[in-house]
Amino acid sequence: MSRYTDETISIARLTSFSDGVFAIAVTLLVFNLKVPHIAANLVHEQLPSAMLGMLPNFSTYIISFLLVATYWTFHHRMMNLVERIDTPFLWMNIYYLLVISFIPFPSAFFGSYSHETFSFVFYVCCMITVNLMSMIMVVYASYKSRLIKKDLPPAIVKYLFYRLFAAFSVFILAIPLAFYQLRWALYYLFILFPVNWAIKKYFRRYEEG
Repeated sequence: MSRYTDETISIARLTSFSDGVFAIAVTLLVFNLKVPHIAANLVHEQLPSAMLGMLPNFSTYIISFLLVATYWTFHHRMMNLVERIDTPFLWMNIYYLLVISFIPFPSAFFGSYSHETFSFVFYVCCMITVNLMSMIMVVYASYKSRLIKKDLPPAIVKYLFYRLFAAFSVFILAIPLAFYQLRWALYYLFILFPVNWAIKKYFRRYEEG
């Protein structure tokens, strides 16, 4: 066998590369927050309302930051389960990072056009893509223990997949809600975090039982 195969790719090196992409993506998010430009003689009068008008931008920044952090934790957990890498998984990881690195754009897009339903739907569709890629990676790596450790408890893989599927469902439901009330749809996305907490608590109780 040639030594120039994907078997020679270090999991640690792939993880380090992935961590770098996550770090850059989460840093770029803050550049979407622009200081409002107000004439010097109107600052005292207009600054509070200008900051209030930026609430959607702040909300988008917070939810995007937390989502990227959540995707990073998922990636970190998954890479801890993988004991080897093959070509399809390597490219799945690359496409996964492609979407992660793209997140600052839909975040900026929605922040700039926070009153437009299309910008929100575009933002949500990008998150749905990340979730789909995540689920594909989990299914591929875990199918018949293709890449994961053979003695890994099935509950761990189920936990990862259920968290991803729950997030996928939340994003899907956010789209029709956005056509009804856009602001509610944005704040509705924060339900992801208590849902993740509930799933984690359930599986922890399941393991203890």
